[in-house]
Amino acid sequence: MYTFLKGLLSFLMHIIHPYKIYGKEKIGKGACVLVGNHFRLWDIVHMACTTKDKVHFISKQELYKNKLLAYLGRKVEAIPVSRDGQDAKAVMTALRYLKKGEKISMFPEGTRNRTDAELLPLKGGAALFAIKAKVPVYPVMSIGKTKYFRFTPIVVGDPVDLSAFYDKKMTSEDYVAAEQVIREAMLGTMHGYIRAKQEKKRKKHG
Repeated sequence: MYTFLKGLLSFLMHIIHPYKIYGKEKIGKGACVLVGNHFRLWDIVHMACTTKDKVHFISKQELYKNKLLAYLGRKVEAIPVSRDGQDAKAVMTALRYLKKGEKISMFPEGTRNRTDAELLPLKGGAALFAIKAKVPVYPVMSIGKTKYFRFTPIVVGDPVDLSAFYDKKMTSEDYVAAEQVIREAMLGTMHGYIRAKQEKKRKKHG
């Protein structure tokens, strides 16, 4: 079911919201946390298409009020989490997948960005998963808001290394610091792509 839905949705997305993923070769085998900016529900397709491996999506519990979405969520083994993010069952499920060598993905802004801000404040969670499971975090960033029938680059950033926090008795301040490292990597991925495009354009026009 996962492979079928991934192929179908990717096909439809290439028509409605055409995109290309740059840098997905950075994501190797094994466990990791994929994080991205969030504009539309279908941003999960970008996450899924960064790798041939299965990705377990962390999604808001509210989506499961829709019977179809609830059915699909169960079929693809998504991980529902409560709105406040304080969901021990969801945390344990995500960590179990990571420790089995599987991948999870999440949108740490916590909701879709309907503002002009590049990135909303992160709600947390990504650092906790990555530190407890000792796995890398990969930014998967949409360059600009996805719009109907307009091409959107999706850029995979370099892995975020949080090993400085491993085996440390973490405080809330430590988690805030780790989330800031992730946020800077997310923004850096976007800014790096934009700078490279501008430099290429400048050289082209002399």
